[in-house]
Order: sequence, then C-alpha cells, then structure tokens
Amino acid sequence: MRNLSHRKSKFTASVRQHLVELLDKRAAKLKLNRSDAVEEAIELWLRAQAEQDEETYFATAAKEMNADAKSWNATTTQSARRKWE
Repeated sequence: MRNLSHRKSKFTASVRQHLVELLDKRAAKLKLNRSDAVEEAIELWLRAQAEQDEETYFATAAKEMNADAKSWNATTTQSARRKWE
C-alpha cells in the first residue's frame, strides 16, 4: 500500500512576479525545484502558524490562571484575617 502522506496535489496560485523570481533564484541556489521550494515554504508557514496559535493559547491560559490565583489569594487572605481576629 502506498504511503498517502507523500501524495502530491497540483494547485494554482497567483503570486507577484517579483516573489516568483526570488523563489526561483533561491531554489536554484539550494538545488531545489520550484515545487519543492514552495512545499517547504508552506510547511514552514504552517509550523509558524501552529506555534503562534500555541503561544496565544498559553498566554490566554496564563492570564486566566493569574486571575484565578489573585482571586484565590484574596479569598484565603480574607479567611485568614477573619480567623486571626
């Protein structure tokens, strides 16, 4: 059975000519064809997006945890004061 993760799909994208020229020059330097260079660029972009999503998630979670911790501190502080009064 063939590994489906290596199947290739063709698609069309409209890109500024200047970017195509830069892509082709860089790909030639690296001895890549255009498709391989585009595939690598897409993988890098997707990885960067996933990392950005993860950073956003953890930043939001940290804010929520800090808010919970402040609330808990306030509650326990009030409780302790009442107990020691």
